[in-house]
Parts: sequence; structure tokens; C-alpha cells
Amino acid sequence: MNISEKLKSCRNNSCLTQSQVAESLHVSRKTISGWENDRSCPDIKSFVKLSDLYKVSLDSLVRNDKVLNYYQQQSRKNTKIRKIAKYSYIFNVVLLGACYIELFRIAGIHSLLIPLLLLINIITFFSHYENRNKTKEKKRFLKTIIIFILFFGVNVLLSFINQDFVYQIRNNGISFITGMMLGRFILIFMMSLSLIIAIFCTDIFKSQKNFNMSN
Repeated sequence: MNISEKLKSCRNNSCLTQSQVAESLHVSRKTISGWENDRSCPDIKSFVKLSDLYKVSLDSLVRNDKVLNYYQQQSRKNTKIRKIAKYSYIFNVVLLGACYIELFRIAGIHSLLIPLLLLINIITFFSHYENRNKTKEKKRFLKTIIIFILFFGVNVLLSFINQDFVYQIRNNGISFITGMMLGRFILIFMMSLSLIIAIFCTDIFKSQKNFNMSN
């Protein structure tokens, strides 16, 4: 008996309709239908909920070559995603330091490539960061916003007391100053976001460690 037939049999034995199962698992009836018609496969959390709902062991539900192969593939995919997020986090810290050099023109260093790389890296990190949904939690979200505003304000203040920045404002026309200010604010915005990542996303290392231990 394959997994789809097994799921359908367990549901029938429990005298439940697809709609009732869908409501219990907070998914659509179409999703349940897809599982029972071998068009898709439940994730591990759904398997746990199904085993509780049908009152059968988890082992009896997932003991199937197709399912095991599926989760082996998912395991390899998740490992790759975690590694990308981990290296992206480390690169973020390096780029953050480079952006401060860029912001204050230390040793005369100035390159548009630095903020561009930071932007690409931020996008890469968030697209591979597994716990990004945690940022939607109300308390965490408010805390993140407050600290982001604080970082942004401090970086703006540091920029305005920089002698080279003040000199550029005093000795150039309005169009140059407008462009420079816009560029600075964009850079400071990304730097502040980078600082948020550096402080609040250290769990990427913990997630990787826990995942390795579980395997």
C-alpha cells in the first residue's frame, strides 16, 4: 500500500471526510485530496498531526520508500539553504565593516560596489533565512523597528559630524549635495538593516547546529 492509499484508508477508518481533516490540519480540502491521490506529499509536521488525528503511529504512516526518498531530498535541500544563510550572515558582517569604511571614506576608499554587494547579500540572506517569520511576531517586530530607528539615527548623526561630509556640503552645488544625501541615506538604511541581521539573526548558527545533531 502506497502512502496515498494509506492516508485515505486511515481517514476512512477514522470516519472522517476530507473537509474535516483539512479543517483539523488548517489546510485546504484540495491539499488533502492531493495527498490521497498521490499528487503531493505531506510535510513532516502534517504527518505528525495526521498520526494523532488517525490514532496511528507515525512510523506506520511514513514507512514508505517514496516518502523516505522525498525527505532525504528535502533534508539535503534544507542543509544547502542553511549553509547559504550561514555564509551570507558572515559576509554580511564583513560588508557592514566595509560600508563604514565607505561611509566615512577611510583612507580615501570609495566604491559603489560595496553598497551594491550589501544589498544583494541582504536579499540573499532573507530569502534563505528559515526563521524570518519570527520577525512578524508583534513584540519582536516592535523591538526590531525601535532598534532599527536607533541605528539609523546614530548613523545619520555620525555621518553629519564627519568632516569630509561637512566639507562636501559647504563646497558643492545643490544638485551634487542632493545626490550625495540620497546616496548616504540609502547606504545608512542598508547598514542599519545589516546591523539588525547581525544582532537578531544569530540563531542561524544554532539552527544549523541543531539540524546537524538531529541527523
